Amino acid sequence: MFHRILVGIDDSPASKAALERAIELVDAGHGRLGLLSAAPRPTMVGAGPTMLPITREELEKELIEWAERNLCAAEHAVPEEIPVTKLVRRGSAWRALLAEARGGCWDLVVVGQTDRVWWPPFVGRVGERLNRRSPTPVLVVHDEPEGTQPSRRRRRLRSRRTAPARAS
Repeated sequence: MFHRILVGIDDSPASKAALERAIELVDAGHGRLGLLSAAPRPTMVGAGPTMLPITREELEKELIEWAERNLCAAEHAVPEEIPVTKLVRRGSAWRALLAEARGGCWDLVVVGQTDRVWWPPFVGRVGERLNRRSPTPVLVVHDEPEGTQPSRRRRRLRSRRTAPARAS
């Protein structure tokens, strides 16, 4: 049973699915939930005479506020009887989650992962990176994009379950 579960939080549907699954697990184990949101480091790209109308410090402040808003929204989704620890980190999400997992105070790390087609295949996903490097078990929760049809295999299995028995 997992008593201390760390969840990677952002504003994606996959993250919300991961949070729901983590709440179920924590509730069953009467444990503690850790919510971690990582504010990415700002990258300023300028081409020629064009410049963004924002400074690097302002952009970093906005990214940290974004991470804090994600944590507040996630905290509101957690039932009051479950104790919550909120963590804001700077940098990449997978590095922040890995550092916390290596800290040794978590029994399980839960992250959401999208399976959308547009995701670049060369970009390593957080769950995949954590699975390779984390000393703590990692649960990757996949979201299903809205409006997608189940695969043929799933449809075939469903139809077998609901098909009436044939008389011999």
